[in-house]
Amino acid sequence: MKTLMRCLLLAAAVALAAEAGLACTCAPSKGPAEDLALAAAVFSGKVVEVRKHRRSGDIFAGVEAVFRVERAWKGVEAATVSVFTASHSATCGYGFRGRRTYLVYAYKDAAGRLSTGICSRTRRLKDAGEDLRVLGVGRGVAGGAPK
Repeated sequence: MKTLMRCLLLAAAVALAAEAGLACTCAPSKGPAEDLALAAAVFSGKVVEVRKHRRSGDIFAGVEAVFRVERAWKGVEAATVSVFTASHSATCGYGFRGRRTYLVYAYKDAAGRLSTGICSRTRRLKDAGEDLRVLGVGRGVAGGAPK
């Protein structure tokens, strides 16, 4: 009975350690102006499609959020843009949802694509008041969402 209990405790400890090893840890943001300077692109836009790029059993498999751009502050010229993120928050992925509008701070990933995650200042536009006060109005994008 003691051996069974020790095995169960060991299994639980290993499972918890593995879970903790996958957790995303973020450094504090320095603020909207500093994050604008560091980002490859900053824009607001509505998610028109979320594409899951699944590989079986791979929690790092990507998610592609396709946005219709409303306003841009940096790095975006097209009316639509794709931003990639990990598929789980434990791997720092951002949970974009269709038909919602976001302020996105995106960075170039190893493949040269725009990517973001929960450690960036990316957030729902309705929750981005501080950022918008610092960033200003931005600019419209040809063919983007009407104002």
